[in-house]
Amino acid sequence: MKSIKPINKFKTYHYDPAPFFFFIDVFPAEYSNRNKPNLVSLIESIKTNPIMPLPMRIDRVFNGERSIIIRPKEPISFSVTEDLTAIINPGPFLQLGFEKMLYFTEVRSREKFLLSFSINRVLKWWDLTKFIYGNLHTLEEDFSAFLRAYLHTIVKAKILEEDLVGAAQNYCQLIADVSKKRMEQNTILTEVKGKQENVKMYKIKELTYYKKFKKTRETQYHPELVDIEICDLSKKGFLKTELNHSNIKKDAEKKILKYIPLLFYDDLSECMLQNLKRLEESDDKILDPSLLFEKNIIFTQKSQDLEKVNLEKYTWWDSFDNIEFDSISKSILKNHEEFLLSLGLNAQR
Repeated sequence: MKSIKPINKFKTYHYDPAPFFFFIDVFPAEYSNRNKPNLVSLIESIKTNPIMPLPMRIDRVFNGERSIIIRPKEPISFSVTEDLTAIINPGPFLQLGFEKMLYFTEVRSREKFLLSFSINRVLKWWDLTKFIYGNLHTLEEDFSAFLRAYLHTIVKAKILEEDLVGAAQNYCQLIADVSKKRMEQNTILTEVKGKQENVKMYKIKELTYYKKFKKTRETQYHPELVDIEICDLSKKGFLKTELNHSNIKKDAEKKILKYIPLLFYDDLSECMLQNLKRLEESDDKILDPSLLFEKNIIFTQKSQDLEKVNLEKYTWWDSFDNIEFDSISKSILKNHEEFLLSLGLNAQR
């Protein structure tokens, strides 16, 4: 496969549809601001935001190239007590997630190219991305489960004023266990041209060689490129009556590309195991879920009134046209201007 090597762009690959989604982390992102005085406030904002993109597809955002949002099939809710149900509001959730992704994009692009990202490229990326759907059944189910696990553990502990550290340990262990199980089973469900199939995420190779005149055996794991069928719904739109996904592809333009599902579970497993070690060995403060309540990303509803709530309002089956990128761009520009003013210079973009 030939890679794309444009000037002042990250290298990407034609075959890669670049699927990604978000999980809620329990610790601030570890990103050093040492020797980066012009990036301090951006990095601090990254650290206080618990919604983490996975993978961090800043390459596509910066380049203005399409990627795919993994979409949970159903609204995310969980009964945290007998009388209270917690619900995740997808629009504000993605807004804060995209903010973090764009802040990371700005930090990395300044480090790599000494350039700020272009808002025009970001808007191009979003226009190319928001109507793309990929058949990613297993990932859809697992990321839905991860979000419910956050409601079941950390949000529940916050509401009941219980131990947040213990809840964070339970949460991280749940995600680590699911990721480990997926990797051990070494299968993922695909659907291409209406046919569902379980395929391998990696191949195992047993190598034998001599090292310093001693026979050595080594097991190697090689990630597989797995087919994904993507659909462009820009003409048809996200019809709310088709939440069963049975007819979404009928008139949509389709294309078959490839991705590496193992990376999702490997990265999540590593992150959660690091979190568990940190929770056990240090007194570092975890990210309190209060921010998610303040921004209406998570809200609660009394169980007796739940029937009055139309949960379909909180579907992920949407183009999310209300996502606001201009405000994020302005906050980054403000950071840049404040830094230059501190040096006695005028900001130029």
